[in-house]
Amino acid sequence: MKTCDRILAAALEVFNDEAVGGQSALDIATAMGISTGHLYYHFRGKPEILARLMNRHRAEIDLVAAALGEAAAGPDLALETLWTHIHILVEETWDARFFWREPALARTAPDLAEDARHILKTIRAAVRETLAALTEKNLLLGSPEILDGFADQITTGIAFQTSILTLESAAGSPRERIARAAAQIMLPVAGLARA
Repeated sequence: MKTCDRILAAALEVFNDEAVGGQSALDIATAMGISTGHLYYHFRGKPEILARLMNRHRAEIDLVAAALGEAAAGPDLALETLWTHIHILVEETWDARFFWREPALARTAPDLAEDARHILKTIRAAVRETLAALTEKNLLLGSPEILDGFADQITTGIAFQTSILTLESAAGSPRERIARAAAQIMLPVAGLARA
């Protein structure tokens, strides 16, 4: 693994475990067992590391949303398709929970705010497209207004569940908590499913 990637992995772990606000480049370097100078050779500091981590998170969300879009256009689309992708999206936000539990970070860095807006917009569009495809296939009942509302609720639910997962850290393994969170997000949509 390249040093840059090792620094990003260590920073992600430190930020996810300890939050971003109280951490510094020195904390990341210490967690890795390298000098701060060595870290600064690769990154100009914590803001650049944060930007790279968010950029990676954005790229992951884009991949999941694209896969959901492809699945929505495919012949095998089912409600479980959406459920699976919601589960993956919750996993992705959990992996970058440092940001989702500290949304004030977006106010300190315009690039982070832009990434967050892009992520939310991308998730909402992919979910909305999938809900519409499920309705077209007669698998869900719902007007366009209801589907828009559910797309907003699901998107908000994914971001919100990251905070809940952090607060409930002792209530089961992360895998179990993520599965529960995805189920809670999907529960209202299941109510629209045709029998």
